[in-house]
Amino acid sequence: MSLRPRRLTRERTVPLSFFVVLLTAMGGLAVVAAATSRDGASIQRTAARAAAAATPTLTHRAATPAVSRSATHAPAPAPAQVNLAAAPDPTPTPVPPVPGPLASLAGCPPPPSTPGPYVPPWHPDHLVPDAQLPAPQPASGPAAPLTAIAGKGLWVWKYGATEGGNATAIASRAVAGGLNQVWVRVGDSPDGFYGADELAQVVPAAHARGLSVIAWGFPYLYDPVADAAWTNQILAWRSPSGDRVDGFSPDIETASEGVALSALRTSVYLSLVRPARDGRPLVATVYPPTDHWMANYPYAAMAPYVDAFAPMVYWECRDPGDAANEAVSRLAAMKPVHVIGQAFSFGDVGGRINQPSTTELDRFMGVSRQDGAVGASFWVWQDVNPEEWNALTAYPWSPPDPNPARPLTAHGAPH
Repeated sequence: MSLRPRRLTRERTVPLSFFVVLLTAMGGLAVVAAATSRDGASIQRTAARAAAAATPTLTHRAATPAVSRSATHAPAPAPAQVNLAAAPDPTPTPVPPVPGPLASLAGCPPPPSTPGPYVPPWHPDHLVPDAQLPAPQPASGPAAPLTAIAGKGLWVWKYGATEGGNATAIASRAVAGGLNQVWVRVGDSPDGFYGADELAQVVPAAHARGLSVIAWGFPYLYDPVADAAWTNQILAWRSPSGDRVDGFSPDIETASEGVALSALRTSVYLSLVRPARDGRPLVATVYPPTDHWMANYPYAAMAPYVDAFAPMVYWECRDPGDAANEAVSRLAAMKPVHVIGQAFSFGDVGGRINQPSTTELDRFMGVSRQDGAVGASFWVWQDVNPEEWNALTAYPWSPPDPNPARPLTAHGAPH
């Protein structure tokens, strides 16, 4: 989405896939994963970045040569689900003070640039008419515990470029960085549920180290019933050892990404997915709630069906604390909030070249936590630089209640 979003074609790496990102607002208008320009709604991580990355990818329009899957690892025996019931640390690390507002950010404002040619977004060929859609089902079942999305996390776009596609290495580095969850894309409308092989590696390895795995996918909503079908396959998936994903997050985009977004289509899709949660959180990845998107994006239609919102808050040249405060304060009135922050450069789309500093990440996490966010994760693993890794590792943010049977309140505190 965005005011001229930059198209991130739906890229999948072999063996996993990309994450369609949303960028935060330039001048108050959120930018999200799309082929839009930087003037307002969203910027996607484009094929240009994919081409520069180590792992070849597949796009909607042209396929690059496939890379063979990395050697199969023999994951250590793991419990059927991540063990979140360990006793809490009796002497938790003190929460660091929140840095004050940042008057200027390195590399801002970016120099003028000439945007590339517009590439229309891909979308499915057939749109199921509204009149043929079933009525949305009433929201059923209690709210799911949010322990799996509490604390810190990272998003995996290209599995082969993430610790070499080695699930054990991914889990080990996540633990060393103090992360609590990894978000992995495994499905979309064109290909359905395609990430079973990757989940079979990642989920047991993560669970063995006490990490949760949040699967996510990209529904285009041209056929919300079909989108719900492949989503429910992901939620029904089990590894040979009985492991399953710890939650699911649909990335809800707009027409700038080829999505047939409407309150009706979103409600139909989410109402058919919610019953398959089976005690796990359904987390809507959404646009940042700027003034524009609060008036034009169906947050209210989603709220009855999801357990939390995960707004994509990519601040570029905005104060990260202000962006975090806006996102948490506006969405928390509807559902708990897990913020998604920026750990990449806008340089490949003519924006700010500098990646966020330690102070920026500290301020973003500090304000988010201070405002009541359940957790914070960052896009995207393969772009995180050493300074950002150090900031993530040093900032203490563990789940406040490790008992998954005890739900969290809207502000992340246990009942």
